[in-house]
Amino acid sequence: MSDHPHIRVGIGSDIGKRRHNNQDNGLAAQGVYVVCDGMGGGVGGERASALAVERFRALADKPVRSREAIESALNEAQREVYDLGQDLGGVAGTTATGIILPSRPEPPQDEEQAPLWYVVNVGDSRTYHFDCDAQGRPIAASISHITKDHSQRQQAIDSGLMLPQVANATIPRNVITQCIGAPQGIKPDFYAVVPQGRFVVCSDGLYSEVDDVHIGAICEANPDPQQAVDALIAAALEAGGHDNITIIVVDVWPSSEAIAQSPWNASKLDAGEELETIGDITLDSLHTT
Repeated sequence: MSDHPHIRVGIGSDIGKRRHNNQDNGLAAQGVYVVCDGMGGGVGGERASALAVERFRALADKPVRSREAIESALNEAQREVYDLGQDLGGVAGTTATGIILPSRPEPPQDEEQAPLWYVVNVGDSRTYHFDCDAQGRPIAASISHITKDHSQRQQAIDSGLMLPQVANATIPRNVITQCIGAPQGIKPDFYAVVPQGRFVVCSDGLYSEVDDVHIGAICEANPDPQQAVDALIAAALEAGGHDNITIIVVDVWPSSEAIAQSPWNASKLDAGEELETIGDITLDSLHTT
């Protein structure tokens, strides 16, 4: 599927081999590419992720998406999922991560893309990036994590209390510190990214089964985004399929030679910082995360 002459998208979801229902939901529409992984057991998790996706779907209908508009959608989802948990007598929650274009990808006459896009994250679903070669094929070794997991494991690593290998061995991967619907509220991360290369948005059903090296190899071997999605899901199932798996692959071909020749960059935004406030000097200093 394609939203724009320079954007190609693939999307897929699978219940996996061990779950009784699929608590994941994904959306790829009008420049909003988001994966939500529900939790709370059975219907609660499935409904939580569906509620969040509906908020993102309403955002996708807007011609312009400022950070304020994205935060409003997240806050509406937070209220709705929190209320769902109250109705069910517990806590319902969902992760949310993905790419949001600042405007719908309906190209004007010059077909130029927005200079920067948003990536958002709450929880431990992930958004990755790959550089592509001159033929548009993803380069496996260039894989990078844009988002950082909101998890106890990542928190212990970031604080310096544990080395990564110790944290990985002692703290369960799925103990998260943020989710939409949590009683304590949310503090979503926002990133500015250059729209270039391949982006992979996924629930933990992918990366808990398939390591970065294998994800990179599969992406490099599958230049078509839908074929990449299908191959990644197949690899997660072959590795055990212990969880639901949802993946969106977004390939972005540079709309100008200047973008094509510049390095890909991403940077975490400060509180309240909009894409429009990032000038040329700041853009030059963006660092890959």
